[in-house]
Amino acid sequence: MPRYVYRCTECEELSTISHLSDETATSCPKCKSPSGLVKVLTNFLSNKKKTTKTKVGQITEDFIQDARQDLEQQKQKMSN
Repeated sequence: MPRYVYRCTECEELSTISHLSDETATSCPKCKSPSGLVKVLTNFLSNKKKTTKTKVGQITEDFIQDARQDLEQQKQKMSN
């Protein structure tokens, strides 16, 4: 269930309240004011993992290095 941050206009307390997106909280959990809550705009949080992208040049360089090693191994097998 989404969590929303509200500020009470009566006691100025910030509260985090969970409810459905089509609902709104009305009474302050701290001072019990019946209609003093105002929704505070917050940043959207995501649990995405940060990934580091490898540059295309690095991928190409790694591929070339691997191919060189494979060729060297094949040369050694053929010379034996």
